[in-house]
Amino acid sequence: MPLVNPGSLFTFRFPCRKRKTLWPPASGPLDEACRLPSLASIVGVPDLVSLWLAWNDGGLRVRGEMKGVGASRWCQPTRPEDSDGLHLWIATRPTGESHRAGRFCRRLALLPTGGGKLADKPVAVAAVIPRTSEIPAELPEGSVPIEAKLHADGWSLEAHITAAALPGWDPAEIPRLGFFAAVIDRRLGRIPYGAPPEYPWESDPTTWMELDLAGA
Repeated sequence: MPLVNPGSLFTFRFPCRKRKTLWPPASGPLDEACRLPSLASIVGVPDLVSLWLAWNDGGLRVRGEMKGVGASRWCQPTRPEDSDGLHLWIATRPTGESHRAGRFCRRLALLPTGGGKLADKPVAVAAVIPRTSEIPAELPEGSVPIEAKLHADGWSLEAHITAAALPGWDPAEIPRLGFFAAVIDRRLGRIPYGAPPEYPWESDPTTWMELDLAGA
């Protein structure tokens, strides 16, 4: 086993493709150009999650597919940090220097179920970033529409993270994002997308990757 994890030797940076229409999903699927490469073998985690991302001036669209976790899900919107789902960390004005998240950083828990009156609908909830230096504005109601499908061995979901949900969103001025993703599962634990599990990615923006807001 290497003394230094290879994933810690550089910062991942990927293009995020621009698409004219982001929502609803029926308007068109995210194509393979929008798919992020798998980093599981580099950072030493199970290869269970696939991610697609796209953007336009109205915000971001994300698609996530999780396989290999079974049919049991623990999703509690009142406890988003611990709930099963796809968790995203987004910095609209990344500096690459501060080890503490600020007001332009947002953490979202995208839960495949747990919402609605019967707790059987997908829901997007703002979650706390530990050690944050300044809490972002409250997540506006309805600013992250979400759809999900449940499967015998996992789940898939799509969400539109609108500009209203992203403090400091201004792609014309700052055409890049700090970005991180992780799947949380009660049985398997925390499975980060782009950093070793033992790294402080939940709280430290310098461990996150960067997304260039590219064109087509």
